[in-house]
Amino acid sequence: MSEPAGLPLRRVLHVFATFGIGGPQMRQAHLIQRMGPEVRHDIVAMDGNFAAAEHVDRARLGDLLGPPGGRSFLASTRAFVGLVRERRPDLLLTYNWGSIEACAAARIANIRHHVHHEEGFGPGELTRRHPRRNWMRRLWLARAHGVVVVSSGLLDIARAEWRVAAERLHYLPNGVDLARFHAGEPRVPEAASCILGAVGGLRAEKDHATLLAAFATMRVKAKLLLVGDGPERPRLEAMAKQLGIHDRVQFAGNASDTAPWYRKMDVFVLSSRTEQMPVSMLEAMASGLPVASTDVGDVRAMLPMSCRGALVAAGDSRGLAEALDALAVDAQRRGQEGARNRTHVADNYELDTCMARYLALYMRAARPQR
Repeated sequence: MSEPAGLPLRRVLHVFATFGIGGPQMRQAHLIQRMGPEVRHDIVAMDGNFAAAEHVDRARLGDLLGPPGGRSFLASTRAFVGLVRERRPDLLLTYNWGSIEACAAARIANIRHHVHHEEGFGPGELTRRHPRRNWMRRLWLARAHGVVVVSSGLLDIARAEWRVAAERLHYLPNGVDLARFHAGEPRVPEAASCILGAVGGLRAEKDHATLLAAFATMRVKAKLLLVGDGPERPRLEAMAKQLGIHDRVQFAGNASDTAPWYRKMDVFVLSSRTEQMPVSMLEAMASGLPVASTDVGDVRAMLPMSCRGALVAAGDSRGLAEALDALAVDAQRRGQEGARNRTHVADNYELDTCMARYLALYMRAARPQR
């Protein structure tokens, strides 16, 4: 799927807090691939991490840029004003709070072909958003062509707290590639050989510490596979040793392709304290896995009703241990829930449908302003 003929989309400027490997970044990598070979994409990563660019054909990429200005909000905004005036993109795409200076620059420079994306928050804004950030979103997103949110919770926040007008607010759920993420060879392991797995950055909001605590108190002596890396890894490795489970926990590190890792698992686990619509969970469901998860964000709505029996409150290590024990000892349940999850994703979160929604919005935003 590529750009419809006749639309003036030749240069896109993306502004990310990070373009490291992650669900939103990989979604955008897919979208870049689908926008057509004649479109060039300049990417700003405020932290200088461009790992996700490895999943994009180099011919489609323009410049990979670090932050263009100083550390203060004012200096950074001025630098972004200069950047958008210099690059004159046909479409400006910004992502999350980390791109707010670019959002400010878009309004100052009167860039209307601007679409902003919000994916979620850190633990500090789980129950209450920072008033200053709310105020700045209201101000700097007021003239953007569109604001994209990926969950029903964010939709409510954008309406009530950021006061985004209904005609500019777009709820676009994530999607998953069913050909890439699929079930592996059938496994019916003994409970003690059951492999529990999590995929995601080892960051505080993912709360792998609660997962390790739950794993240590399970009755079944299963195995745990953690795919991903991040600042919490040293602490988590030390915790695994302290709990006496380090010989049953594998820290696999980052993976450029996570699809094969899901096929090594028997149960997918999400222990996050905050999520919106976790892509890793969709990937696991597409891979035919049952899910044990904290009941956060849109997790409950993403699962079929018959597959919600392993949802627990965030931070509840005891409840998570009980949910994992129940799945580890019941191979029939694992197989049934995994199959239902796969069907549910195929019916509701197929990648092509998801990509088409994004591309349609981008094409509308890129049309000349009247």
